[in-house]
Amino acid sequence: MDLAKIRQKARKGHHSSSLADTPEIIPARVMTAVAPQLEDVVPLQATSMENDFFTNTEKSVFVPSSQPNTSRRKTTYDPIEIIQAGREAAGCDDELQLPSAEQAPVVVEDYEEFLCIRVSNEIYGINIMKIKEIIKPREVTEVPRAPSFVSGIISLRGVIIPIVDMLDRLGLMREAVTARERVVVVRHGEDFTGLLVDEVIQVVRITKDCFEPAPAILEGINRDFVSGIGRTDNRMIILLNLDTITDINLY
Repeated sequence: MDLAKIRQKARKGHHSSSLADTPEIIPARVMTAVAPQLEDVVPLQATSMENDFFTNTEKSVFVPSSQPNTSRRKTTYDPIEIIQAGREAAGCDDELQLPSAEQAPVVVEDYEEFLCIRVSNEIYGINIMKIKEIIKPREVTEVPRAPSFVSGIISLRGVIIPIVDMLDRLGLMREAVTARERVVVVRHGEDFTGLLVDEVIQVVRITKDCFEPAPAILEGINRDFVSGIGRTDNRMIILLNLDTITDINLY
């Protein structure tokens, strides 16, 4: 056989087999949309599904409202009313009646305050309303022909003040000088006088009912120098009369 014919047959056989192996292509079917007719549309309200759906929705879905909910208000409680209600329930108010502000008695304590000083071994009281200040002893300038109880004068911020030695003034025995000595500056009228004392102790409060007049006889002290006796904390304090003590013409 001719070689050219053999090649031609081989080509034809190969082309036939390739066509047999190729799958058949089927064109896709085009679906045309058809507008629904009115009679085909079923109204929603005609179905029972709608009723069931919206009925359940009303029960389970909470729709917030812009209007304030007045059905739920926060309840406030007054603690005083609760306590009062508990007392009334327990019957406490029947046993104890608290007085009102108008009925409650106002206690006004009438008293005076005194500075307690020590002169020798005795304790005396000076009305604090008469005291200007308390200073430490300082160097004094002696005054010629002054009474023995006037130890001298000092200048206190430009004011000349006489210093009265209370030991000499009250006629008491002098003991050793200590660092506790103080000068109590008192006011009498428009003038000032310094009282040299052995020690300043404390301020006490004496009520009016604890005052007693000065006794007729006082041992070791001029009665004119005493305004009275004050009782406080189970002890007696001799209250000094500053008007007579500061009078240098009285000796």
